[in-house]
Amino acid sequence: MKVFFICLSFLCLFLNSCSKKITSSKVTLNIWIMPNSSEPQITFEKILEDFKKENPDVELVVTVIDWGAAWSKITTAATSGTGPDICQLGTTWVGAITSMGALVDLTDWVKNDLGIEKFVPNVLATSGIAGRFTSVPWIIDARALFYRKDIFDKLGINPQEMDNWEGFEKVLKKIYDAYVVSDQQGNLYFGKEAKELENKQGYFRVYPIGVPGKNDWNVIYNFDPWVWSAGGDWLTADNKPFKSVKEILDGIKFYTNIAKKYTTKSCLELNSSQVETWFANGKFAIIPSGAWTVRNLTLPPEKGGFSNLPVSSKFAVAHYPKGPAGRYTFLGGSNLSIFKSCKNPEVAWKLIKYLVSKKQQIEYAKNSGFLPATLDSYNDPYFDKNPHLKIFKETVKYGRVHPCIPLWGPAEVILIRRLGTIWDYVSGVYGEVDIHKKIEQEVLNIQKDLIMLFEQNKSHM
Repeated sequence: MKVFFICLSFLCLFLNSCSKKITSSKVTLNIWIMPNSSEPQITFEKILEDFKKENPDVELVVTVIDWGAAWSKITTAATSGTGPDICQLGTTWVGAITSMGALVDLTDWVKNDLGIEKFVPNVLATSGIAGRFTSVPWIIDARALFYRKDIFDKLGINPQEMDNWEGFEKVLKKIYDAYVVSDQQGNLYFGKEAKELENKQGYFRVYPIGVPGKNDWNVIYNFDPWVWSAGGDWLTADNKPFKSVKEILDGIKFYTNIAKKYTTKSCLELNSSQVETWFANGKFAIIPSGAWTVRNLTLPPEKGGFSNLPVSSKFAVAHYPKGPAGRYTFLGGSNLSIFKSCKNPEVAWKLIKYLVSKKQQIEYAKNSGFLPATLDSYNDPYFDKNPHLKIFKETVKYGRVHPCIPLWGPAEVILIRRLGTIWDYVSGVYGEVDIHKKIEQEVLNIQKDLIMLFEQNKSHM
C-alpha cells in the first residue's frame, strides 16, 4: 500500500509537470488599441470571441490606450524595441512609425494572403511607405454633414440645396435669418415668437452650424475638405511643401467665414465630441461628423448614447458640398501593424486576417460606429437599409488621405499650431483684426515652416 501511494505521488507530480509545460507553451499576443467606442474594451473583446474559440492555445491580452497618450507610448515602444505584438495605428502615424524600423513588413502577406483588392482603394495609401505594407487597413473614419430634418422641413429647405458651396451658404443664411429657437423637448419656434422666448428659462437659439475650433484634436481634418474642395493641398503630388497659396486660402477663408457668421463664439471653444453633444441637444441645425455619430444618436444613454435627446429621431446625413475643385471629405481611421519585437508574427498575422474578415468588420462597425476598411463589408444590408449609413458608404468615394511619409507627423504639428492661431483670430482672441489678412499671413507661415522642416530632414524624405 505504501508503494502504491509513493507511485501515486510521482504520477501526480508528473501530470502536474506536464500541465505546466502545456500551459507555458501557450502563445500570448499583446494588443494595443485606442478607444474606438464608448466601451472600447468590451467592444473589442466581443469580436475576439470566435478567434479565442478557434485558437484555444492563443492568449490575447488587450490594452486600451487613451488617444492623448498613444503617440508618446507607441513611439517609445518603437524606439526601445519593446512594443506590443499587434498595435492599432492612426493612418497618419504609419509613415513615422515605419521610418523608425519598428514594424514587420507585411507586403507579401497582404498581397498573397489577402489581396489588395480586398480593401477600399482610397485607404491603401496609408498602409506603408514606397509601396510596401507595414500595416493593414482596419477601420475608416469618414466625415459627412448631419442636419436637422425638422428644421429643414419647417423652412422648406431641400438638402440638395447644400450640394455646392454657394447653395450651402444660402441654406445657412436662410436658417440664420429664420431665427430658430428650441425648448428642451425639441419644440421649435421661429421669428418674432422665437426672439420673445429665447431669453426665458428652458429656451435657446438654434444656430445654423456647429464648428469646433482650435481645441479640437481633429483641427487639420476639419479644414481638409474645404482646402481640397478649393483645389489646394498641404503637400504637392511629389510630397513637397505646397507652392500655390491661393487655393488653400480660398478653402480656409470659406470655412472660417461660415464659422464667423453662422455659429456662436462659444462653439469655437469646443471639440468635436462637445459639438456632437450640443447637436444632440438641439443647439445646431448642421454639424460635420463621422459615422459614429449615427450610432451615438441611436444608442441609449446608459451606453453613452443620445437616444433620449430631442434630435435623435430628427436628423439626416448629407455629403459635404462641392467646391470649385469638386467634392472631398477627409478619410482617416486606423490600421493594424505587427511590431518586430513580436515572437510569433505568424500567429499575429492570423489574428489580423481574422479582424479584417467580413463578419468581424461588420460587427466592429456596428459596435464602434467606424466604417469597415474592406469592400465586401459594404455589400451587407446593414449599410443599405440604414439611410444614414448609406450616405457614408457613398461618401467614402470622395475621401482623401494624407500622405504616408515619415515627415507627416512633424508636418501635422506645424499645421495644428498655425491653424489653431487662425481660429484665435476668427474667435476674437486678439480683438478686432483684419481676419483675412491674418489668415494669409498664417498660410504663408505654414508654407515657410514646411519648407524649413523638409530642408532640415532631406535624409528622411
